[in-house]
Amino acid sequence: MVKECFMKIDSEGRELVSHGSPSFPCACYHTTSRQGDVPWHWHQEFEVIYINSGTVRCSAGDRRFLLQEGDAVFINSGVPHALFQRLGNSYDEHDIVFHPRLVYGEVGSVFYDKYLLPLLRCSALPGLKLSSEIPWQKEAILQIRQAISCFLEEQELFELSLRNALSSFCGIIWKENQNIIGPAALKPPASMDRVQKMLDYFHAHYQDPISLDELSAQANICKRECQRIFKSVLGLTPSQYFEQYRLSMSVSLLLGTDESIIDISGKCGFQSPSYFTKLFRKRYGITPSRFRAAQVPSSTLS
Repeated sequence: MVKECFMKIDSEGRELVSHGSPSFPCACYHTTSRQGDVPWHWHQEFEVIYINSGTVRCSAGDRRFLLQEGDAVFINSGVPHALFQRLGNSYDEHDIVFHPRLVYGEVGSVFYDKYLLPLLRCSALPGLKLSSEIPWQKEAILQIRQAISCFLEEQELFELSLRNALSSFCGIIWKENQNIIGPAALKPPASMDRVQKMLDYFHAHYQDPISLDELSAQANICKRECQRIFKSVLGLTPSQYFEQYRLSMSVSLLLGTDESIIDISGKCGFQSPSYFTKLFRKRYGITPSRFRAAQVPSSTLS
């Protein structure tokens, strides 16, 4: 069964949704631009995203991708990632989130030691854009589409067919990236660890005013280094990240609750409702109230 994707994350940015079940740790989601941006989050599962139509920007760790119809992206385990709409553009995508053990079976197996563990440990591969213009990537995309079809059709033996498709996909990624996937554990760069500490703090306190001094203190660095790390890892200044994240949270509240614009503004950490409306219009080209009216009928809010 394919589910609509609505994000719930904890104070550390980890997604709270359980993907699949303990016996079958895999789920498929359908997301469209009407749901707004997908905010920064992370999980232990692999994720593959296929763009059915439109254009969307994807960030995975320090990587930035512009995804168009027919493109796909692989996101490694534990990597912070997000999707951002481009102003005036819509998109429609399916994504599959699956725990690597669906492929390797159990720790100590040849599938784990030889293939999945090196991929899991590869900090040089936080995310990978896939295009049908490159033959091996086209084959990887075909496996993703096959996996999505398994969820859409749910025919007899679909679990086996799905596992086969995802195993083939992981095999292709492993084979074609041997130059960066090594047998030894690769230590994540210090900048990634520092930015994760700062993100954890922000996610826990984004409803309140947060100064650059507070943020940099979480990683025991100066303000200038804080700004440099944010820019190098996330491609954003701290203030730009704060703004994007808070706007993403506001979209979730606009779509999922009947709370007032004033209350949503305060809950998302904006200085005032007018400032919130100004930033929202700048990013999405529409006011929060008009966005809510256009996206969700009032009868569906509870």
